[in-house]
Amino acid sequence: MKARRHGLLALWLAGWAAAGVAEEPPDLLAPERVEKGRTLFSESCSYCHGEEGIGGESGAPSLQGRKDLTAAELFETISKGRINGMNIMPAWGDALTDEQRWTLVGFIRSMLHRGR
Repeated sequence: MKARRHGLLALWLAGWAAAGVAEEPPDLLAPERVEKGRTLFSESCSYCHGEEGIGGESGAPSLQGRKDLTAAELFETISKGRINGMNIMPAWGDALTDEQRWTLVGFIRSMLHRGR
């Protein structure tokens, strides 16, 4: 069990080092970007975070009410992943393009602005 955690930590750190932060697009909340982000969120994120971003049985946190998270912080977390106790969010930096990750950020920020 301890070796597995160390392996997961090494994998997470490798993803952290490999992912860079791209410049935030000016049209982050454009309706087209938000709609594409909704689809991508449903395909890539909803299994853990739920369709409405309220978390779920996986232990993923709710994204509702997290207006404190900046766009850059969301992009970094999506890109590099995150470890919170026993909950591990994988890094998506190698699986998704910068544009796709910013599209997810746009959708998540739009949810927060709507108070969902």
